[in-house]
Amino acid sequence: MWHYLKDSVISKVLKNIQRLSIGWKIFISFLLIFLVIVLSINFLILNYQKKSLRNQINSNVSVALENLSKEVIDNLIFFDPLAIDEKITLAMNNPGMAYIMLIDRNGRVVGHNNKNKLGRFIELDYNKWQRIDQEEILHINIPIVYGDSYFGILRAGISENKISLHIDESIKDLKNYIFIISSFAFFMTIILSFMLSRTLIKPLQRLKNKMSSIQTDKLELCENPTNVLCKDVFQCEKTYCVAYGKERCWIIKEAKENCSEFYHSNCKDCYVYKFSCGDEIGYLIETFNEMIIKLKRSLEELDRATKEKLRLEKSSAMAEMAMTVAHEIKNPLNAIKASTSYLKANFQGEVLREFLTIIDKETERLNELITSFLSYARPVPLKYEKGNINHVIKDVIKLVETEIKEGEKTLEISFDTTIPHFYFDHHQLKQAVLNLLVNATDATKSGDTISIKTEKSNGNVKITIKDTGSGVPEDLIDKIFEPFFTTKTTGSGLGLACVERIIKDHEGNISVKSKKNEGAEFIIKLPIKEY
Repeated sequence: MWHYLKDSVISKVLKNIQRLSIGWKIFISFLLIFLVIVLSINFLILNYQKKSLRNQINSNVSVALENLSKEVIDNLIFFDPLAIDEKITLAMNNPGMAYIMLIDRNGRVVGHNNKNKLGRFIELDYNKWQRIDQEEILHINIPIVYGDSYFGILRAGISENKISLHIDESIKDLKNYIFIISSFAFFMTIILSFMLSRTLIKPLQRLKNKMSSIQTDKLELCENPTNVLCKDVFQCEKTYCVAYGKERCWIIKEAKENCSEFYHSNCKDCYVYKFSCGDEIGYLIETFNEMIIKLKRSLEELDRATKEKLRLEKSSAMAEMAMTVAHEIKNPLNAIKASTSYLKANFQGEVLREFLTIIDKETERLNELITSFLSYARPVPLKYEKGNINHVIKDVIKLVETEIKEGEKTLEISFDTTIPHFYFDHHQLKQAVLNLLVNATDATKSGDTISIKTEKSNGNVKITIKDTGSGVPEDLIDKIFEPFFTTKTTGSGLGLACVERIIKDHEGNISVKSKKNEGAEFIIKLPIKEY
């Protein structure tokens, strides 16, 4: 029953300790270690002191009794009771002495610390012996001998209890000093343990809070105050480096590749990484941060892929619908156009001719609209040819240059002549640039400026078409490349959608910057394919 209760109590205590926070566990651990060490040291010090005092007392008593047995010989021969009493009284001052008696050769007690026992007769025993009685008193029998003659016996009793009491009294001050020092050290240990546990637990608390924030979809990095920059550690001045002045260079893909290629080392073995991490908690924090950064990138890529998939599905559905509608409308339009041509050729009249001209013109406009639908729904595969992009854009400018001048608008051109010849579909790229220039022309008024610029940038050709016209409201910028979306009163809304498709087919990208009444800027980036 007792063993069961003991095991149950121990089990409960261990479970309660497991429920404590790490900070409290560290704090309690330091206190327990301190208590074990201090109690052990105090126990060893006190035991050593007690043992030393006991050995010293025993040694002093032995010497005192041996000296007394020699000094009383003359007093026994000439029988000087006063001198004997004086010597016994002096010997009794040694700690632990219970009694001392001196017996002459006749067996009579001639000296005793208790005067009432003087004159008694005791059986003589000239053998030297020691024995301990039940009261823990050590009895010593010492024969008094000079040469071959026996003059008497010295008997003494040494009390272990008295020695223990004397020792306890002697180390009383030592115990007080040890208690004061231990109490002060314990108090300081409490303060230092608490501060140390708080210091150790603080980064873990930050990590815990950031991990909790993940549940609320907040992907935030955990702060690490020990982070350093490689440019500061190595006094680096290579400002062109992708990791220059950036935290956590070991996460940057290009920096990792450079370290692996040029220095043949892993970023995790770098001094910057090890110094930034510091201890095991720092490594844990940086591993968490790396996980968060990778998770963010994965979610961003997934979001882009999802949006692209939705866009493609939407475009595919719209293209299919446009193609179906175009086919269904094209044949009746052709019939209407043929009928108007027949009526114009066979019937006269100004009113009739005027209305037939309107029908013919609107039929042509519908035909153009249907043609754009079919062009978007059934894109022509790219036909790559090597050429000069500046020449192609110049050909496009010739188509709109007259209209721009007639509208009293300014056309600014800036071509980068260092752009090499590369492969691209001349016809489709002309169509894309033309659509952008036509939009710019429609969005500008007299006095506005339209600029077109080409430049080489990091293995790409950058084409910038900018105007100072009406611009696009910021809330509509994300929609302008959607099929059938338009801010104009006329048009199919497929112009910019076709431009985006052509650019993406060339493995490039297009972006736009615009504000209402502040103009628009379209930026095309195409990879330079020289093979």
